[in-house]
Amino acid sequence: HFLVARFFKVKVAEFGVGYPPRIFSIRRGQSIYSLNLLPLGGFVRFGDSSDPEAPDSLAEHSPWVRLLVIAAGPIMNILLPIFLLTIVFMIPTKIPVTDVVITKTAVGSPAQEAGLIPGDIIKELAGKKINNSGDLLTGVQLKLGDLSEWIIERDGEIKSTNLIPRINPPLGEGAAGIGFVDARLRIAKVEPNSVSENIGLRAGDLILLINEKQINSQVDMANALQVTADTTSGKPSSLSILRGGEIVEYQFNPVSYNKLGLQLNVNPEFNRAEPIWNAVPLAIKQIGQILVMGKNELTRMVSGAAPAALAGPIGIAQITGEVARLGTTPLIFWTALISLNLAIINLLPIPALDGGRIVFVLLELIRGGRRISPSVEKLIHAAGFAAVIGLVIVISINDINRIISGATF
Repeated sequence: HFLVARFFKVKVAEFGVGYPPRIFSIRRGQSIYSLNLLPLGGFVRFGDSSDPEAPDSLAEHSPWVRLLVIAAGPIMNILLPIFLLTIVFMIPTKIPVTDVVITKTAVGSPAQEAGLIPGDIIKELAGKKINNSGDLLTGVQLKLGDLSEWIIERDGEIKSTNLIPRINPPLGEGAAGIGFVDARLRIAKVEPNSVSENIGLRAGDLILLINEKQINSQVDMANALQVTADTTSGKPSSLSILRGGEIVEYQFNPVSYNKLGLQLNVNPEFNRAEPIWNAVPLAIKQIGQILVMGKNELTRMVSGAAPAALAGPIGIAQITGEVARLGTTPLIFWTALISLNLAIINLLPIPALDGGRIVFVLLELIRGGRRISPSVEKLIHAAGFAAVIGLVIVISINDINRIISGATF
């Protein structure tokens, strides 16, 4: 808003971070730069913005200039995610490659009706390769309510089937109606007369679970076995593996990893680091997928299939802290999501928001240049602002209650 206004010589009275009361301010030229107490956003205040007779006011300028000034904020909120996600795709990132194995299918679910069974390895969904469960979850969310092709591997054979992930599935079943695990460890060799041979393990077995805990590395396996030895007091533990397209479960007495007598192969990770000419279109594609998933989630909320998961500034701060602990790349991705979310919200035709102000300019253009009364527009925006702040307060109270209860996103 500020830069475009300055370009068209629109007077900017104040550039503020946060909402009043004011904590600190400094004047440079015609503008005040302020830091304010309430961390609920920011604002650009135009001098005499509603008076078309005031020199250099926003209202003095043509509708097209006003439209550009008002729309500049949401446009920047759209461009920023493209820039940030381009960086994400350019940063070298290790992507784990797993076998995503179906462990169960719910009765009457789309997966069961499509013929999927426990032991199937999901290879592709809607034409996209499935490297890990993250790819699977994204693919399912993108295809909610739509027919999608699933490519699976069953006992070494590749098969294809179609299903429609449900928008409103029964509680605990998920859209497709499957349980699944990421599997990365495959037994390369079993030592003769070892504990593993006595258990019944064989070379080629794909390790899935120990006591229902997913195992993705030798460290995971060693830790799970150590916990088993420390906590089961001699009671048998369970080990689930995939062999010949079937899930087999073994019972064994607690034993440490180095006494198992087996060698493991680990599915590799691949390093993703795209050049900028690939990263930009990938970033744009990612934003398109985010919008589709957002639309699908909104549909689920409206239909009652999902709770209204809303967060205000306090909730966003909580989530940001949680994401920051995951590393730089997730934090950049989260920042892009916030910016895209702000763009969408600000473009909604709600009084006081940019979308509401754009509506008044468009009405003026439709009416052949006849403006809505400035006093009426000002009153409508004031009412809209009060409603938005009221909603923020209600959501913030929920955010505080969630933090007090120890819950997280």
